[in-house]
Amino acid sequence: MKKQFLFLASIVSASVLLNACNWGASLSTPENAPTASLVAESATEENGISTATPEDLTPMDLAGPPMVVGSKFAYVDGSVLAAVPGGPFIMGYNNYMDTPEKQVALGDFWIYSSEVTNAQYALCVSLGKCSPPDAKNNPTFGNYRFVNLPVVGVNYQQASDYCSFVNGRLPTEAEWEKAARGPDGNLFPWGDQAPSCDLLNFNFCKGKVVDIQSYPGGASFYGLFDMSGNVREWVSDWYSPNYYKDAPTEDPLGPELGEKRSVRSSSLADSADFAFSAHRFSYKPEENLPDLGFRCVVKDPTFLAPACVQQTFTGYGPDGKLTDCVPGVSCNDVDISQTLGCASENNPRTIVTFTMTNDPPSAWAYNAPGCDPLATNKFECYPGDGPDVNVTGSCVLDEKSCVPGCPPNYTQKGDSCVWNGSRTPGTACLPGSVYDPVNKCCTATPNGDGTLSLCPAGSYLLNGVCVDSPSAVVDSLSQPLKFDSCVPPEHNGDCDPAKDPTCSNSCQPQVCSNRKLPQWCSVTCSCIPATAPCK
Repeated sequence: MKKQFLFLASIVSASVLLNACNWGASLSTPENAPTASLVAESATEENGISTATPEDLTPMDLAGPPMVVGSKFAYVDGSVLAAVPGGPFIMGYNNYMDTPEKQVALGDFWIYSSEVTNAQYALCVSLGKCSPPDAKNNPTFGNYRFVNLPVVGVNYQQASDYCSFVNGRLPTEAEWEKAARGPDGNLFPWGDQAPSCDLLNFNFCKGKVVDIQSYPGGASFYGLFDMSGNVREWVSDWYSPNYYKDAPTEDPLGPELGEKRSVRSSSLADSADFAFSAHRFSYKPEENLPDLGFRCVVKDPTFLAPACVQQTFTGYGPDGKLTDCVPGVSCNDVDISQTLGCASENNPRTIVTFTMTNDPPSAWAYNAPGCDPLATNKFECYPGDGPDVNVTGSCVLDEKSCVPGCPPNYTQKGDSCVWNGSRTPGTACLPGSVYDPVNKCCTATPNGDGTLSLCPAGSYLLNGVCVDSPSAVVDSLSQPLKFDSCVPPEHNGDCDPAKDPTCSNSCQPQVCSNRKLPQWCSVTCSCIPATAPCK
């Protein structure tokens, strides 16, 4: 039976979204784990996070997951935390001027295994704890088709605000580098093998930012995705070229002051030279870019209580790993490509092509308003046409081959998972929800109906069930494209390599019919001389 692909916009209702974000179920508990009783004098609230009153509390297990390599913990916003046990590691790489190699020791910490997504950040925005991303550098924010892209277009403060919202913080440079390299100083997150397009999104392998968890083969020693490639990441340190040389050898926190903040990882536009885990960037904290995101560090994953109700799921377990049962989802994967150039009369034009990579389960329709159709899936667009292109269709979920289930400590009731109170990591709740002392979980306010919509990071809501996301799953799409220049939309207009290091492969603006037009050149194309006619 045909099912429409559904995603309830994250920014519509805080009370609806909140319950969905608390996937606080421990994945494993060590033997002989200690227990503790919570005693407090009054209810408290700090940074919008509420805690319970003492008279309603009873002794509970606060052991949490073990701090060992490979340990994972499903966190409140749908992220999966990865354990990074304390100890020494090799930091730096002598081939770079600002990263002399040394041994550094760190304490235990938990870090997001994936970058924060558009959907997760939208929850923070909807609750008034975060400001929206820059619309120019993140034009897809709020579009359900791009919920699993890493949130970009955010400056340092916006990234820090989100981490505070989930009772975390940005990682230090040392924490980020250890999480990327492992304890033995791997050159790259996956080891010492040279970068390739099946390990990371770099050097325009994809030509655009892609969903989190798209490169499992490039995961780090601790199981983190995209520690190289796709988008760069803010970290907490001020940047200093001499800090690696002067920093303490235990838990370095970065310089006390500076003009720029350090940025780690590399982007889809960077070459293999920037894919090394020790490589450092820096930007002014008020800047934001279309290929700059972040992830968070959490010291105490048991501080926040789970949601009282959440979605059933198939495909992904609460640890972020694939379960034995992966649902069959028959959806069309639509790729919209642009061929840029000039027509015979020296006017800029764009050829828009819709490419079907799967057999469509139903009839699909394409449209580029104002453009001239060349074929069913191809349009010729000129300045003034558009600006939107769109495609519509539907997806089918094969519910017979995979039965939706619930994470540990939840009982399935219909399409919902209800917390059974058998284990409570903590008593604090995120803004927009309050602690229920009877059921020992967080319920949404003000209606408290436990309605859910947000799925674990990397999955989608399909027919009321969270499922492992097929790549670029679509049932309808409206996407703005630029038809007034020769620049692909990914690069947001003119690209000057001297000002923007992500534009290392761009050409200088060319002259075409007395009109200045920038021409983006990837590594496979060549620049047109300024005096030559457009082709």
